Amino acid sequence: MNKTLVLLFLCVCLNLARVAAQNKILFVTSNQEFYGNTNISAANHFAEIIVPYDVFIKAGYTVDFISPNGGAIPIGYINASDILQKEYLYNGWFMDKLEHTMKPSEIIASNYSAIFYSGGGAAMYGVAEDTAIQKIARDIYAKNGVISTICHGTAGIAFLKDENQKSLYAGKKITGYPDEFENHDADYYKTFPFAIDNAIKSNQGNFVYSKKGGDAFYIVDGRFVTGQDPSSATKVANEVIAILKTNFKRPNPVVKSDLEQIKEVLLNYIEGTANGEPERLRKAFHPNFNLYTVTNDTLWIRSGEQYITNIKVGQKTSRIGNITSIDIENDAAIAKADIIVPNYRRFTDYFLLLKYEGNWKIVHKSYSWKELPKTEKS
Repeated sequence: MNKTLVLLFLCVCLNLARVAAQNKILFVTSNQEFYGNTNISAANHFAEIIVPYDVFIKAGYTVDFISPNGGAIPIGYINASDILQKEYLYNGWFMDKLEHTMKPSEIIASNYSAIFYSGGGAAMYGVAEDTAIQKIARDIYAKNGVISTICHGTAGIAFLKDENQKSLYAGKKITGYPDEFENHDADYYKTFPFAIDNAIKSNQGNFVYSKKGGDAFYIVDGRFVTGQDPSSATKVANEVIAILKTNFKRPNPVVKSDLEQIKEVLLNYIEGTANGEPERLRKAFHPNFNLYTVTNDTLWIRSGEQYITNIKVGQKTSRIGNITSIDIENDAAIAKADIIVPNYRRFTDYFLLLKYEGNWKIVHKSYSWKELPKTEKS
């Protein structure tokens, strides 16, 4: 092969790898199920995971999860009445990520532009001392990446140093959950391996916090973005994105994978229906799209256009939907989604999608449902 072509090919590959890294963020979680050696349950803070995750995903980033041991992680501090938390609790695709977190040994640091340490009591154990996770964070930071934490997640960077064993955040302002706010007489606190404040200071960081608490306090110092407690989750995520947009200019539009495109099409259907957005449905459906179901042992067929006419602009519903599976083969795909209409029905949707002229479209939907008791909470 011509040497010029080889060099050109290598440059293209390197550029594609660099662009891919710009769009990936790594979330660090803990496997710890109990506080120390007690039988007091510990967990990763659900809101501190899903709130920033939602911000990143909607901004076009891909998020992966790791934990020291990999596999399932305990989650807690759940508010099932919160709309966003409920949405993710019933999102099989997302919950599968938390059930199958990756091990540090499976991570290639150069694939990520930021690392985010989520909180919860579990974050106090197993993460800070994990040298493999420390190296991943150090490598991401060394390539102009961002290190971010929230609440007890700040414990994860307690011992973070550079290759010369000097603090990676010496002299920088760092926040997290302050020791002053802990219940020092509680059994859970007595198991803590260290106080976050003291650990950050011992590693030459300048620990700061708001005495008010719950006021979305966060700090940006260079490429460290840290939040004091759950109230700062959205702001922390947005600040990380702001830095990434500055540090990683995107000279060319990122080409989405078939999987990403299909997910986008399915979300246009799910969210377009729930939020009263008929134009999103038109983007998702092939013009000859039909819906099929069986009612009273009779096949019922509706056209996509009939379906769309029933969607009123701006009229939101309580429907909760999530994609449970996608199978792709060349230019054809099948997918499954679970749709809940609280106190009414749970629908199971099966889709056939085809790709033509560079775009995926839903060409067929078959579905079934079961009635939900009026008192059942979804």
